[in-house]
Amino acid sequence: MTEPFILFGEQHTQALTYSFVIILILSVLGNFLSNKMQEFAAKLIGVSLLAFEATKPFIYIYGFDKPWETYLPLHMCNFSAVLIGIFLLQKKKNQMFFELPFYWGIGGATMALITPDLDFAWPDIEFFMFFYGHGQILLGIFFALAVLKYRPYLQNFWKMAVITILLLIPVLVINLIIGGEANYWYLMNTPDGESLMDLMPAPPFHMLGVAPLALVVFFITYIPFLIWDKTKKA
Repeated sequence: MTEPFILFGEQHTQALTYSFVIILILSVLGNFLSNKMQEFAAKLIGVSLLAFEATKPFIYIYGFDKPWETYLPLHMCNFSAVLIGIFLLQKKKNQMFFELPFYWGIGGATMALITPDLDFAWPDIEFFMFFYGHGQILLGIFFALAVLKYRPYLQNFWKMAVITILLLIPVLVINLIIGGEANYWYLMNTPDGESLMDLMPAPPFHMLGVAPLALVVFFITYIPFLIWDKTKKA
């Protein structure tokens, strides 16, 4: 019988540990590969990301009879997966396709893994797919950082922030058009599971707290590079 998901319970902490250890090991080992093998590994991760995002809605909707309104690939983490997947497959890489998922992924996917929007624990298939999907987003980002040696730049920070804020408008419109329980980017309601959004005002006013918090989280993810740049100049 499937047990209910328990935040920071044994299964959650084990899944977090395994996910981050695997990401760390692969990102370190990638540095010992030849340039050709690094590119091959990047393409494998990119294909996995895009294939997972393309098939996941069909698996949920047709395989597990989930409501289509809530399982379309329209969440921020879906966008992160697609962009970093395309980035890893590109021969001439687009910096924006790295920087947007850098902020969205490290902020969003990490938060998602720490506070999963799950009802049931393993062996529920959604438990596996949730950690696999979000884990490989972070793998793609850290592989690009640690192995391919890409990084975000401060001059692009506000551009990424403005793009994120502007995207709220079409995502909100999509939520309203779909109706029902559609809640992409959690604009209509807070996640079912426990999260920091529980500390915000009641929806839809929760976004007044979420939006500035997201910008703070984005900037925090950049701080290591800010420190590194200042150290190099010293």
